[in-house]
Amino acid sequence: METNIEEFYGRIDLKSDLSELSKLICKKYNLGKYISDEVILVGYEDFNFILATENGKWCIKIFNKERTSSDVKLYIDRIELANTLDINTPKVYKCNNDILCEISLDNVTFRLCVFEYVDGKSFYDLNEIPTEEEIRNIISQMVKIHEAKLESDFIYDKWAIINFSKAYYEKGKYLDNKYKEIFDKIYQRFNDVKLDKLPSSFVHGDIISSNVMKDNNGKLWIIDFAVSNYLPRIVDLAVTSCNLCLNPDNKDKTIESTKMILDEYRKYNKLTDYELKCFPLFYDLANAMGILQVSYLASLCEMSEEDAFWLAESEKGLSFSTPDFWNSVIGNNDNVEMWDN
Repeated sequence: METNIEEFYGRIDLKSDLSELSKLICKKYNLGKYISDEVILVGYEDFNFILATENGKWCIKIFNKERTSSDVKLYIDRIELANTLDINTPKVYKCNNDILCEISLDNVTFRLCVFEYVDGKSFYDLNEIPTEEEIRNIISQMVKIHEAKLESDFIYDKWAIINFSKAYYEKGKYLDNKYKEIFDKIYQRFNDVKLDKLPSSFVHGDIISSNVMKDNNGKLWIIDFAVSNYLPRIVDLAVTSCNLCLNPDNKDKTIESTKMILDEYRKYNKLTDYELKCFPLFYDLANAMGILQVSYLASLCEMSEEDAFWLAESEKGLSFSTPDFWNSVIGNNDNVEMWDN
């Protein structure tokens, strides 16, 4: 189940060797003499790689050829906002006083951004679960993200849990039959939620193991604001919990870490009773979306090593989600039927 490098090149319609484009980027940004480049083989939308020159390293994001100009503009809006926040996120560089740069090669125009290079690895690459202290750090940064004001249009993301109903309608047929009853219940539970009762804020939307990096000094960095939106803030808590808190081999440890995330967040912001009532459902939605989207990719014979990882994580997370699990995390709740699969 190897990653197909050609699929990544196809995202941007790159016909020549990456080094040719890298050299043009070096010249455009005055980065110094080109040495090497390394494609980042994680992620679902764009083309990312590490560019090394005589003066250092940079992370390059080239936008998928399928992204519209509006899509790219919305992404740029979010990157500009993220760079104003008091969090650890890679600095974005400007070219001719603009974050977005366009470079043509072989009759193809590449739209790209250049970011500060973080000398480290993501928790996904490290195959690690964050420690308690690292979870506290991540939550403190999440809280600062939630304080930001986004003045930009909504970005539709097919993986976002808020879009579960649409995704299930379109791709539910690709699921294994063993999921049907569970997913039908999740679908109904979600349709019963009063979204306007959930406090909203600017949320990252994807604070997961592949988007949290640990540098060589142990400093944690939040990356990739591509799907950030103004949404119920429990979206971030649910997405982060179901991935960064999941210990596949230890349900009790998973309960302990999930409870800690909620307790830590409440040190900064009070969670409403309705948020706590809905949180188990959003946790289930996050796992269900992982299963749904990867099942669809598998139907296209496009399942990668990363896809297999997210599928296994999502299946395990959903299997943990029982009334006893949530009573341990949140305590007794009159609405336990909301998460009773």
